[in-house]
Amino acid sequence: MHGDAAGLFLSVLLIGLCLGLSFAVAKYGRKRLGESRSEVARKIVHIGVSNWFFIYAHVFESDLWPMVGLASFAVINAVMNISGGLSKLMAQDSTKRNWGLVQYPISIILLLLIKKMGFGDIVAFGCAVLGMGYGDGLASLVGRHVKSKTIGKNGKKTIAGSLTMAGVTFAAVLLMKICYGNLAASEAVLSALACSVAATLVEAFTPFGLDNISVPLTIYVIAGLL
Repeated sequence: MHGDAAGLFLSVLLIGLCLGLSFAVAKYGRKRLGESRSEVARKIVHIGVSNWFFIYAHVFESDLWPMVGLASFAVINAVMNISGGLSKLMAQDSTKRNWGLVQYPISIILLLLIKKMGFGDIVAFGCAVLGMGYGDGLASLVGRHVKSKTIGKNGKKTIAGSLTMAGVTFAAVLLMKICYGNLAASEAVLSALACSVAATLVEAFTPFGLDNISVPLTIYVIAGLL
C-alpha cells in the first residue's frame, strides 16, 4: 500500500485505534488502574499516534497531505476539547492537560515545514516524533507511579520521569540514526546522547505546558545537526 490516499486512510485508522483503546481504558480500567486510568488513556493516544512516523516514511508520497491530515487532527482535537468531548472520552475532569493533544500535531506540522525549507531530513523528523511520543509519554506515566523528588519548572517533573525521558529518547534517537541514517555507531550514540539530555532539560523547564512543541523542535534541531 503506497500513496497519499493510502497514507491518509492508514493515518485515520491508526488514530481511530488509539482513540478506541484510550476510550476502553478510561471506561473499563477503573478496577485495575483506579484514578490513573485517565492519564494512561491520554498517553495511549500520545504514544500510539507517534507511530504515524512510519506511515509518513513508508506510505505518503508528499508532505502536503500529511500536513492537511495533521491540521485536521489538531482542529478536531481542539473542538472536542473545548466541547468537553476529550475529557469525557478519557474520564478527566479538566480540559487543560488535553491541550497537549492539540499541540502535538501542530508541532509535527512545524517540523515538516522546517524540513521543506531545507533543514534536517526524515531521520531528524523521526527522532523528533518518536522521541517526543515515547519519551514524554512514558516519562509521564513513570513519573506519576514511581515516587521520587521533583525538579523542573514549579517542581512539576520528577527525577524518575526525567530519567525515563532521557533513556527512552536516547533509545529512540539511536535506533532512528542506526536504522534510517548512515552514521557510524559512535556518531549515532553522540547524537542520541545530545538529543536525550537537551530534550529532558527542555521538557522539565518549558513553561505553560508547551513541551509538546518545544521538545520535538529541540530534538529535531540537534538530530539535524549531529
